[in-house]
Amino acid sequence: MIEFEEMRQLLCRTYSGLRERVVAAADDWIGEGGEFLAFPWMHQLCGLVIDRFQSGDYDQSDALFGVVEKLLSEGNEAIQTVVATGFLEGLQHQRKIAPELWRPLLGPLARSHCEAMDKFHGITR
Repeated sequence: MIEFEEMRQLLCRTYSGLRERVVAAADDWIGEGGEFLAFPWMHQLCGLVIDRFQSGDYDQSDALFGVVEKLLSEGNEAIQTVVATGFLEGLQHQRKIAPELWRPLLGPLARSHCEAMDKFHGITR
């Protein structure tokens, strides 16, 4: 099972610029007691992806979404939850980039989660 530390390392190694972004936002994702707050950290990844896609930068996207699929299949329950709700649903709920720009990159587990959330919210594509 993949744990949080391995998740952070995988994502930072796969998607350049993520480390710098989360370091700059450390006050947002490090709790008062020094604990790791996973959802604000994942929000930084989502924001970086949105910023890059807006500028037409899809470098490393296949690798990133491959890691997302790996985390959904091999991560512990907490990892699966933060990736699905923090990252995938973050992409679903943002309004800056069209779903057509990122949905084709989804693996089967990620696609299934997004489709289930669309169905839950009554969204048809």
